Amino acid sequence: MPESPLVRHAHRSLDVACELDAAGMEARGDEWRGLREAWVEGVEALPDGVRLWLRPGGWDVAGDLAGREAACCGFLDFELARDGERVWLDITSPVAEAQVVIAALAGR
Repeated sequence: MPESPLVRHAHRSLDVACELDAAGMEARGDEWRGLREAWVEGVEALPDGVRLWLRPGGWDVAGDLAGREAACCGFLDFELARDGERVWLDITSPVAEAQVVIAALAGR
């Protein structure tokens, strides 16, 4: 099945709360670190978050991780997109308090 050029997970809550326990947060943090080390080529600031520029092969890994993160952190918006070989993942939130979480996911 061909990949869609866009996958979007919109926030479902404005409460900055994660549904993972401490061990789950640590494991998920390790997964984000692994994504950054293996697939992220650059990070760009956006008005409400960040854009992670990914190597083309990172689509599946980023899509899976963003989907699971959206399920536990309902205050975040994720948009995974591609244009030819260019792939990016936007992580944003309309909630100012979410910026610290976004920075952590982006490794900033």
